[in-house]
Amino acid sequence: MVGLLIAAVITILLGNLIPNTSDNAGGIPVQSEYAKTKCNQLTLGADGPISKLPLSQTVFGYTIAYLSYFISINNLQAQNIPTFILFPILIVADMFWSTTNGCSTSIMLICGLIIGLIFGTLWAMIIESTNVADLSYFSGISNKDVCSRPTKSLYKCRPVGTAKTAK
Repeated sequence: MVGLLIAAVITILLGNLIPNTSDNAGGIPVQSEYAKTKCNQLTLGADGPISKLPLSQTVFGYTIAYLSYFISINNLQAQNIPTFILFPILIVADMFWSTTNGCSTSIMLICGLIIGLIFGTLWAMIIESTNVADLSYFSGISNKDVCSRPTKSLYKCRPVGTAKTAK
């Protein structure tokens, strides 16, 4: 969570350096009343969003990068296929919703995603370099520690009370 907080603060600081413009020349467009209503449901102030860069993309990018790092170093890709399906769908859906409703531009969405990806990877590398497995999400799970479906076995049953006699 500390790494995600750092990524969010960096995103906010970088986002606030971007100027507002009425055209699309380098800044973000001034939002219509419709976009303000749709995009600013949760804010920390009365003035609108806390960052011009979308924090949602930073959170998604950070999470997928952090998880992917530990999944790859522990060779757990086969067990985590839903992760690699769900997060790209969430990222694309958020991008679509944000651009369709005028919340952000494609460039701003991609910048927020890249910041999240970079900080997620860097934080995962920092956590791994400490050699304290309990700090990571996976706590050093290896493939042999993962449960699998049992194979079919043939069992022979005897009624209770009938014992084999030794010859």
